[in-house]
Amino acid sequence: MFNVLTRRTRPRVTLIHEATATSLQEVQFVHLARGGWLGDEEFTHFAATQPWVEVELVHHTLAFVTHRSQPGQPAPVPKPPVDVIQGVRPLVVTAESPLGPLISADYSDDGSGPTATLVLPGEVIPAAGAPVRVTLTSQGHSGKAGAISGPPGAPKPRARQNYEFVTARTEIQLALDDQYEVSDARGAVQTTLRAYTPAATSLGTVRLPELVPFMLTPTPRPTRDTPCAARLQLQTAPVGSIVRQAVAAAGLSLTVVGGDPLAGEHWTEFEMPYSTKGKSPQQVLDDTYLAVGYRPVIRREGSVTRLLLLPPGITEGDVQVSGDQVISGGTRRRESGHFPASVTVTGADLLVPLPELATLIELAPDPEAFEQAIQPNKAWSKIDPIPDGKGEVITGYHRVNGQLVGVYRATVQSFSVQEQVDGKTVDVDFSNVLTSLEETETTYHPTCTDMLLRQFTRKRSWSYTVATRTRTEIIGRYGYLGAAAVGDLLGDEIEVLEQHWSPEGWLRAKLQRSTKLTSVKQSEPEGELKDRGPVKPHEYLERVRIENYLPDGLSWVMLWQETGNIPVVLYDEDSLEPVRVTLRGGTITSGMEKMDAAPPSVRCPDPCAVRKRALPNSVRVTSPQGKQGTEVTRTVSWTRDRAKLEEYARMVMQSLAPRMAVSRSKVQALPIGPGMKLTPKGDGGLQGDVQSYGWKVQGGGQSADVTTHLPVPYTVEVQEGTTLPDVHRDIVLFRQIGGVTVDHFTGRFNGQQPIFEPRFVRVSGAQPPAPLDEIEWIDDPRYGATATGNYGQELA
Repeated sequence: MFNVLTRRTRPRVTLIHEATATSLQEVQFVHLARGGWLGDEEFTHFAATQPWVEVELVHHTLAFVTHRSQPGQPAPVPKPPVDVIQGVRPLVVTAESPLGPLISADYSDDGSGPTATLVLPGEVIPAAGAPVRVTLTSQGHSGKAGAISGPPGAPKPRARQNYEFVTARTEIQLALDDQYEVSDARGAVQTTLRAYTPAATSLGTVRLPELVPFMLTPTPRPTRDTPCAARLQLQTAPVGSIVRQAVAAAGLSLTVVGGDPLAGEHWTEFEMPYSTKGKSPQQVLDDTYLAVGYRPVIRREGSVTRLLLLPPGITEGDVQVSGDQVISGGTRRRESGHFPASVTVTGADLLVPLPELATLIELAPDPEAFEQAIQPNKAWSKIDPIPDGKGEVITGYHRVNGQLVGVYRATVQSFSVQEQVDGKTVDVDFSNVLTSLEETETTYHPTCTDMLLRQFTRKRSWSYTVATRTRTEIIGRYGYLGAAAVGDLLGDEIEVLEQHWSPEGWLRAKLQRSTKLTSVKQSEPEGELKDRGPVKPHEYLERVRIENYLPDGLSWVMLWQETGNIPVVLYDEDSLEPVRVTLRGGTITSGMEKMDAAPPSVRCPDPCAVRKRALPNSVRVTSPQGKQGTEVTRTVSWTRDRAKLEEYARMVMQSLAPRMAVSRSKVQALPIGPGMKLTPKGDGGLQGDVQSYGWKVQGGGQSADVTTHLPVPYTVEVQEGTTLPDVHRDIVLFRQIGGVTVDHFTGRFNGQQPIFEPRFVRVSGAQPPAPLDEIEWIDDPRYGATATGNYGQELA
C-alpha cells in the first residue's frame, strides 16, 4: 500500500510496479484513489504481456468534497467513488490430446518430418503407432482500434487501443512411438511420450517393387535376320513419374516446387536403364532430385503428409515477421565448411560417330596401304621382290564386309638346274617360272561376319628338271592378271575346314578334310631326255577329322574321330620284296576328351546397330571460395545433355553454398515451417529461408525457436578438360612405326561438340591395333603416351 500526498501544484507522481510470474496467469491490480479536492485523477498502467504487444491499463478515479472547511479545521473525509478497470488478459496457451491434458508439449521440425515430445500426468502407456492429435488452444486479447470509456461523468479519455478477447485452436496429428519414460516422483508421476511422422520413417524403410516398366517386361531382343524397320522401339520410363510412385509407396504426396528440372527426362531401356527393385523411396530420391541439389521437406497438413522438393533458393510460403515478434536473443553464424571447391556431375556416356577414316588417307604414313586397310569392300594386289632379287611374290586380297575372304599368293622365280646325262653336265635356265601357288577362300555367315562357316585352302608347287617342258598359264586374281611358265606338278595339298555353330554362338562341330599328294610318276624316268615324260601325280593321302563339342555340366567334352586312307606296302610272299603300295581306307582312331576350356564362341554384331564411340560425359564447376581439396561428385543416368549437366552442377553448388545461419527465439509460435521464407516487417524483423522450427507449450505459456539461412555471395565457373579419367580410351586412326595414331578426346567441348586431336601412342607387341580399334593408354612419366595392352572393338 502506498500513501501519496500531493498538491495540485506539485508534479504528477508516477508509480511503477514490477511483477515476475513463473507462468502466464490472470493477475488483477486494484488501485484505490481518494482525495479531498474536487478533481479527476488518471492512473495509467503499462503491462508487457507479449514482446510485440504493449498493453495499456487505464484507471480513472473521481474525488470531490461536500463542503469547504474553515482554515484550521480538518476537512471531512468523504467516501469517494472509485472506478477500477481491469487490464487485458494475456495470451494463455494450453495443450490437450485424446490421452488427456498435457503438462507440456515440445514440437520440432527440421524438414525431415515433424516430431513431438509429450508429457502427461500419471502413467500413460498407449499402443505404439496409435495416432495422437495434439490440440493447442490460445485464449487472450488481440488489439482493435477504438477507445475505452471511463466511469460515468468522467472526462473523455484519450484514444486508446481496444482489445478483443479471442480463442484460436491449432491441431497437429502424429503417431506415437514405442519410446516412453515414466517419472516416479512421489505425488507427481509423469509420462513422457515421443510422437513422430510415420511417412517420414517409411521413406527409408519401405522396400519398393520394380516400378520401371521395361525392367519388368523387357523388349525382346530381335534376331539378326529381323528387318530393321520391323523391330520394336526401345522402351522409356519418365523419371518424375517413377519418383512419384516411389514416394507414394511411403504414404506421401509429392510436390516439386519452382519448376521440375526432370520434366521430360526419361530412362531408356538398354542405353540408360534404372531399377527400383529392392530400393527404398529415399534411395530413389537420392538418385534423382536430391542428386541435383533439391532439398526435401516433409510437411503435415492435417491428416495429409506432403513431401516438398525445393530447389536451391526457392521456398513455398512467405511470412512477414516484425522485430517486435522476435525476442532479441539469438545467434548468427557463417557456415562455409560444407562448400566444396568443385562439383562434378556425370551423365550418360556421350555417343558420337566414329572418325571418317576416308578423310584421313593423305595424313597416313602410307596412304596407299591405309586406304586398302580401311575399305570394307575392296580387292587389291601387290608385288614384292624376293630378297635374292631373282623373283617376286604376287599377292592378291579380297575383303567383303570388312572380312578378308580371299587371298591369292604366287611365287615366280628365275633359276638354273643341272643334271648329269650320259656323263655330261646339262644346264637349263628357267626365267620367270611359277614355283608355288597358294589360294585361300573363306565363307562367313551372311549376318554374322565373325562366324566362319567354310575355308578352302589349296597349295601347289612345281618342279623343274633339265627334261621339264614348260607351258604358259594365266595367273593372278583380285586385280592382277599375268602369264607365267609352269613346269611339272610336284606338290598338291588341299585343306577344307567346315564349322557348325549353335544358335547361342558357340562352336558345335568342326570338320577338317585334307588331301595331300604323296608320290608322283614319270614315264621313262631314266631314258634319254627326249624320251622322258612329264612328272604326274600318283598317290594322294586323304584324312578327315571330325570334332563335336558338348556341354557336360560345368565343363565341356570333345568327341573326335579321324578317318582316311593310309599307305600299305604289298610284299612278295616268297622274296619278301615290296611290290607296290596300296591305300587303305576306314576309321583310324576316335576318342572322347574333357576340355580345359569352352569351345570358341562369337558375338554376332547386330546388322541394324551403328557402332558409335562412347565418351565420358561430365561437367565440372569450381568456385575460388570453396574449401580447397574438397570435391563433390554426382551421377545422373537419364541425360546426355551437357547444358542440363551444367545446370545440375550449378544447382548442387548453390545447395552447398556458404550461408548465414540466424537463430532466434519467440514468445509465441507463428504459422511457419521449414521450406518457408520469412520477410522482415519493419526494423529488426527476421528474414531468410526457414531450416528448422520448433515450439514448446508449458504452464499456459508458449515459446518458439526458428533457424533461417541467408545466402552469401560466391562465384562459380565451368572448368573444361579436367574430367577425363587417368586411363584414356581412344579410337585408332592408323598404324605407325612403334605405335599408332589415335583420335584423342581432349575433354573439351565446343558447345555440345567434343574436341579431338591426333596423338601418337606407343604400342608394343607383334600385332598392333587396327584402324577403328578402341585402345586404352596412359600417360607414362617415362615413355609418354603408352598403350596398356587392351584394345579391340566392342560388338553391338
